[in-house]
Amino acid sequence: MTALAVPGAWHHVVTMRRMGIREVRDNFTATIRAVRDGETVEVTHDGEPVAVIAPVRAGRADRLVAAGAAAPARRPLRRAAPLAATGPTTASEALAEDRAADR
Repeated sequence: MTALAVPGAWHHVVTMRRMGIREVRDNFTATIRAVRDGETVEVTHDGEPVAVIAPVRAGRADRLVAAGAAAPARRPLRRAAPLAATGPTTASEALAEDRAADR
């Protein structure tokens, strides 16, 4: 298989270590440290891949804050209070009327 280079595209090479279940069990703490440091581990059972242990990727907002392109929130988001009813018809009644009109 040949890899095609795309001009101007960003390319990332992922290296993945393969480990058997027993090896992961025997070296669990060291394996988790390696994953925390950015490595991805493919877990095999009888030579067949069964799982991948990979670092949790930061969300877009976290990446922007880390890059200095955004500032973290100064306070938690407050939800707006529900709006009070403004007319004699409830939402359920309005929906029922709309559905009846479409028939």
